[in-house]
Amino acid sequence: MTGLSVEKCPDRYDEYSFTLPDLYQKLAREDLEETDQIREQSLTQFREWIAKNPFIRRCRTDSLFLLRFLRMRKFSLPRAQETLERYLAMRQTFPQWFQKLDPLDPVTEQVLSDHQFQNLGQDSRGRTVLMMKLKTFNVEKFNSIQQCRDLQLCIETLADEERTQIGGYVAILDYADVTMRHIAAWSLTDVKNIMNCVNHSLPVRIREIHAVGLPKIAVAISELAKACLSQKLRDRIYCHKSMEDAKKHLEVKMLTTDYEGGTQDPKELKRAYLEQVRAKREELLLLDQMEIDAERYKSLWHLTTDDSIESGVAGSFRKLNVD
Repeated sequence: MTGLSVEKCPDRYDEYSFTLPDLYQKLAREDLEETDQIREQSLTQFREWIAKNPFIRRCRTDSLFLLRFLRMRKFSLPRAQETLERYLAMRQTFPQWFQKLDPLDPVTEQVLSDHQFQNLGQDSRGRTVLMMKLKTFNVEKFNSIQQCRDLQLCIETLADEERTQIGGYVAILDYADVTMRHIAAWSLTDVKNIMNCVNHSLPVRIREIHAVGLPKIAVAISELAKACLSQKLRDRIYCHKSMEDAKKHLEVKMLTTDYEGGTQDPKELKRAYLEQVRAKREELLLLDQMEIDAERYKSLWHLTTDDSIESGVAGSFRKLNVD
């Protein structure tokens, strides 16, 4: 995509046309109540609101960016506006997680090479299926900051794809061979803030989350994470003892060949994903030029700097009185 801008009032806006297959036209109409007229009116009103908003200083106003929020909120303009404000404030409040997402950064390249996230493509219902294999994250070299950045890099890479905006995500979290160090990398405060971002600030449509083989050592943290989510999202989380159990709810052929019944080559998926991420580098870095008066939104997050209280999961277990 070329010609992107973060100006509030560019001289001209992009000309949008809906070119997706019939499946997505049907989903957009039935799930999101999206029509050509509603989409055009909503984009116009959204841009006018951004131009007049005294707290938003710089922002992308191209159609695909704004449609992230409109589609996530089913074209409720007030809710889409609120989510955009929270998204912009979130990026500035937690720059360690959301800014400078450069796929050519040496550390980022190392994390990407471990291929923690696999984009398995779209299922028969038009949903984008992501696999997260936690054991591949090198917890000996990296911490929760790099893990969260890897997640956000994946989300931002796919965010302008209309199939993803309309069909939403199915996430498969494979906890096989996860160690205590993987769990201990996250503090209670980080878990709560990340879940708050997912709940209110990230313009993504989460259709299902399948947690597979969640170890007992992670139960306390997973329960805390779920408690921070809306009831709607909690109802979309499914826990499975094994991948065999999870397969009953998944399109098995979409899995990689290292799972029984899977047909996709993990090496080819990795090559395609790295190519996709690198192709988005200019757009990823452009996001850092957006700006909002973040001070106005500080109350959205209950921040703490008391590392002595929440220094990791070991302390978290003590606070939760979990053996």
